[in-house]
Amino acid sequence: MPDANGHDTVTDRPIAGVDHALIGVADLDAARDTFTRLGFTISPRGRHIGWGTGNYTIMFEHDYVELLGVIDPSQYIHRLDEFLETGEGLLNVALGTGNAEEAYRWLQAQGVDASPPEQLQRVLETDDGDETLQFRNVYIPNDITPGLNTFACEHLTPEKIRRASWLSHPNGARRISEVTIVMENLEGVRDCYVRLFGEEAVSGDERKGNITVDTGRDELWFVTPKTFPERHYDKTIDESLPLPRLAALTLEVADTQATALYLSGQQVAFERDSTDAVIVSSEEACGTFLVFADAPGS
Repeated sequence: MPDANGHDTVTDRPIAGVDHALIGVADLDAARDTFTRLGFTISPRGRHIGWGTGNYTIMFEHDYVELLGVIDPSQYIHRLDEFLETGEGLLNVALGTGNAEEAYRWLQAQGVDASPPEQLQRVLETDDGDETLQFRNVYIPNDITPGLNTFACEHLTPEKIRRASWLSHPNGARRISEVTIVMENLEGVRDCYVRLFGEEAVSGDERKGNITVDTGRDELWFVTPKTFPERHYDKTIDESLPLPRLAALTLEVADTQATALYLSGQQVAFERDSTDAVIVSSEEACGTFLVFADAPGS
């Protein structure tokens, strides 16, 4: 049925799970070397057209991790320099959408004052020559995504972003399964994410400092500094870091024992927990608390 502007209304939720997680790094090449040592296959370097940022990516079948750094500080760098003032680490997560225009119209229909889709291009510097990757992003106002400053990303050239050789990682990683966001308090978090992902997607108790959002492909965990150790193996948050903060990235692996053996061979320090997860400290992973875990129920 058309809406008041003559467009067909969008009934399905056009925003999916995490498309990619961004890690802000001070030195792109050093970060590439760090994550290579951690057992990741790194895609060729990219640079954003019209921006002063560049990246390396860690590609999985349906999502990826982006190492984002400054390559030309004289250009627009999306406030990455401000983030890096408090150190490297998880900077953001981008949500996925198959159609940015539908996502924008759906958000507008929900009463969300989202901006129209914006075009973004990135040049990928492959051995076969430069490839231009194209995206459309819809930036989502913070009032509907507390704890995040995010956007929905549509890939216009999906055939160029992944190659089979980039999807196999020596550490066994195969997808993003969880992202943990730490906030001072979780007031209003439930209602906002119910609005975005639906009632059945959200569980937990704001008063107890624990909200889980099932995005359909992965989970967003919202916790407070007090409840972070309950979710992450008695680890604590650096109290000097500003909140909210994306504090931990959990990746599903084929076999945690194989991951542990690989990291041992690379002389990477890690811990194990009662679920056999492999836990790498932020000092080993460019400010990112990194967890390698088995698939749920395995």
